[in-house]
Amino acid sequence: MNAGVTIFVFVIVFAQIYFGTLDRRLAVLLGAGVIFVYGLAAGFLTPRMVIDAIYFEVLALIFGMSAISVLLARSGLYSLIAKHTVSRALGNGWWVLISLSLVTYGLSLTVNNLATMVVILPVTLTVCLHMKLNPAPLLIAEIMASNLGGASTMVGDFPNMIISSAGNLHFLDFIGGMMAPCVMLLAVMLGYFHFHRAKFDPETGPPGARIKANPDLQDPVIDRRLMNTGLTILGMVLVGFLFTEVIGLRPGWIAVTAGALVLIFAGRGWETDWFTACGGHDIVFFIGLFVMVGGLVAAGTLDGVLWFIETVGGGNGLRMMLVLMWIAAISTIFLNAGAATAFFVPVASNLHAGLADPAVYWALSLGVLAGSSAALTGATAGPVAASHLDRFVKDHPEMQNFMTSGVRLDFRGYLRWGMPVMGIFLMISSLYIIIIAK
Repeated sequence: MNAGVTIFVFVIVFAQIYFGTLDRRLAVLLGAGVIFVYGLAAGFLTPRMVIDAIYFEVLALIFGMSAISVLLARSGLYSLIAKHTVSRALGNGWWVLISLSLVTYGLSLTVNNLATMVVILPVTLTVCLHMKLNPAPLLIAEIMASNLGGASTMVGDFPNMIISSAGNLHFLDFIGGMMAPCVMLLAVMLGYFHFHRAKFDPETGPPGARIKANPDLQDPVIDRRLMNTGLTILGMVLVGFLFTEVIGLRPGWIAVTAGALVLIFAGRGWETDWFTACGGHDIVFFIGLFVMVGGLVAAGTLDGVLWFIETVGGGNGLRMMLVLMWIAAISTIFLNAGAATAFFVPVASNLHAGLADPAVYWALSLGVLAGSSAALTGATAGPVAASHLDRFVKDHPEMQNFMTSGVRLDFRGYLRWGMPVMGIFLMISSLYIIIIAK
């Protein structure tokens, strides 16, 4: 009964998010409130259990890395990198796709992949407008590249932040466990787009056109003080992450310190909503999400998931990891990456307790990565990119003239690219887990 009620609330909440009926933060807060009140009344949930369900280190990482990301973005550094990258493509649409995908991947290694997309999107759309390119395939490739970059490190996306906190993992753990497969998947993804490039003909732009000749793509104004401050703080954070075990500090403490330094040394004179800049909306969302998942765990819902994985896996550690990966991938298509990770990380922790193999966490991360790349709603970057494109086309209706090649950035259009890529990702990731599992 209790499990059924909590699952029902979970489904209702994510249906509201999926269809855009309610703001995602409001939806999860309402869902968390309903589960909390019902859990107290039914006697299976206590305030202490709710507090224990919140991964405070994840909130600390969101705060610190979001502050650094906004600081560097405001300095003009990201736009400068992106525009110089595009200018070196010399008007070749295919090289624009590759260049922007690689830049997106690189930026997503150290900052939130959603923040990376917010920087890359205006550059991409302006380039496509003046080169007469269909922007949809470029945006799809960038969304996937941002997912891959985020999954490569501990701080690149929210799922890995959750996994690092739940598994007590460090920065170098993710470098060792996730970087190699993600780089391999990036190469395979670009190869897939190259194989199907005839579907969107990315070389319709004028031969040899130089992007930098366009006044809309001139180098942005750089605030050297903000850039130097941001790079210094980011460098200190990355060094701290590398030596967390030596200095005896968890990454969350380092991130909180970095966020505080940003506020102290770069906060004055900005017309910025600091609650937003420091990831306040994301923090609120994840608090509500963690409470909801805590209620599911307390109601015994995840016991059924664990039983299913153990049953299908036949008690074999490797098979259970693979089942976890594939279930997480499928669930991410509907739940979004952050929610799916929060839902499955207690299952992964239980499996890890019995298997003592960190490959359990890599299986979960790779599964969420595959699912988040399968559908437009799998990662938050997808809907954000679609919204940016809609607004840009409304302001520049002439772009519709070269968006008729059959590749569109809507749910069904994305699935035609995302589902095959998800299948490829899962096959390669499964092979990787088979190789590294103890």
